[in-house]
Amino acid sequence: MRLRTRMFVTLLSVCTVLVLTMAVLFQLGFERGLDRFLLERQQSLLQQWSQDFAEYHAEHGDFAGISLRMMIWSEEDGRNQLPRTLVLLDDERVQLLGPTLPNSELVLAPVIRDNQTVGWVGLPAGSRHRDTLASNFRDSQIETLIRTILPTLLLALFGTWLLARALLKPIEQSAALARRLGDGDYHEKIAENRSDEIGELMRGMNRLAQSLAQASAARERWLADISHELRTPVAVLQGELEALIDGVRPASPDHLRSLHQEILHLKRLLDDLHDLSLADVGALRYRFAMLDFTALCGDALEAMRGRFSDHKLTLNIQLPTHPIMLQGDSTRLRQLLDNLLENSLKYTDPGGRVDVTMQATDRGARLDIADSAPGVSDADRQRLFEHLFRVEASRNRQLGGAGLGLALCERIVSAHRGSIEASASPFGGLQMTVLLDQEA
Repeated sequence: MRLRTRMFVTLLSVCTVLVLTMAVLFQLGFERGLDRFLLERQQSLLQQWSQDFAEYHAEHGDFAGISLRMMIWSEEDGRNQLPRTLVLLDDERVQLLGPTLPNSELVLAPVIRDNQTVGWVGLPAGSRHRDTLASNFRDSQIETLIRTILPTLLLALFGTWLLARALLKPIEQSAALARRLGDGDYHEKIAENRSDEIGELMRGMNRLAQSLAQASAARERWLADISHELRTPVAVLQGELEALIDGVRPASPDHLRSLHQEILHLKRLLDDLHDLSLADVGALRYRFAMLDFTALCGDALEAMRGRFSDHKLTLNIQLPTHPIMLQGDSTRLRQLLDNLLENSLKYTDPGGRVDVTMQATDRGARLDIADSAPGVSDADRQRLFEHLFRVEASRNRQLGGAGLGLALCERIVSAHRGSIEASASPFGGLQMTVLLDQEA
């Protein structure tokens, strides 16, 4: 059974129970009110008749011949008609006249003569002894109540159908969107025209669709970029090897060295992909220990100094004279430093500068690597840590790698409970700021 049908049946059942309960309570209240009215009416009539019987007793000394007098009374104008159910008892409550009924079912009024009770006059009480007029009135009220209940139930039927439809329409839209998302269609959205919890569900579904669309686009871009990055060195290797096999090129040391460089580039790419995939799923291993971050940074800079000189870049280093001890993985932090320095090396124009500054902080260390032009736009800086993102529009591998280094840097810094931020350099290029805690 669909949710809309279940809600409709539930709401209709609740409304039906409420209407019927109100009808029953109304009828019970009406029955009590009718009985109370009849009782008060009977008591009023009995008071009048008790005076008539008292006068008759005063004239005759007893109630002998009262039946004949009651017939005379019945013919008189302006007098309440005596019902056939009227009961007359003597002072000892022995029945003299009327139907035989237990005293518990009678409404009695004393017949008083000279301040003495000489008898009792009564009428049957309760719903079992209602007169024809009262019964007809009751039946009329029941008929009116039924005529009121039926259209009320029809209105409840129509109202609950509209209510169930209005309440479940956004849920059905969300379910339809979920099915489309399951089928791979991430571009549909539902109208966000509510401000309650259901509206929050609709907005959440739209955010989910947007996130899935972005993830799908990123996956497609990832696959396209990866296939390109893998295809390029493989194509170069294939061409070089075919040239060697065909004898177009001799197997000279220079040609073999070129092949070796392509293999190393391909290995670095595969290693970065492997490390980044492990970092994304939280499976990249870290061996944390106390280390001197100042010395580690100095070693990385010393290893890169020659390459910076070859690229005609001025390397300015400002490191503390004292060691900065951190809890970290020396291999991963060295990988972090190498990637950041490699990024500045590749993207800084010849004749520029790269400034590396480290200082101790209250919580650990701060490392700033600022280079000169070219710079990076604000929009691109927000995406520098995405997988395979590169600022240059072309895929010129002479300028950059596969766009994995900074993404891996962010994962390494996060694993060390630190932060990394890209900002505009005061020298016209890019500045990377890394904050690391003493205890990872």
